[in-house]
Amino acid sequence: MAEIKYSEISRAKIADTRNAVISECSKGGFTLAQQLEVREGDGKTVVFLKGALHIDSIEGLHELRDAINVAIMKVEGPKDFENDDEWED
Repeated sequence: MAEIKYSEISRAKIADTRNAVISECSKGGFTLAQQLEVREGDGKTVVFLKGALHIDSIEGLHELRDAINVAIMKVEGPKDFENDDEWED
């Protein structure tokens, strides 16, 4: 039986000691996992937590992205670019 390997694609800090990590799986698809990162003295301990989310395809990754974007819009409200001071000269 071939060993399953995961190649990290991206990561995001989601809490002081936790990262969300998206990896490509050698058997196909992707995983979204939680990673615990703890600093101890001069060292760092990094552990992946049990219960990663398996995403079957790139289309599923697009759907996950869209769901996160919708959640952000519902919480923050739609971005009003016309009244955004950042874009004024």
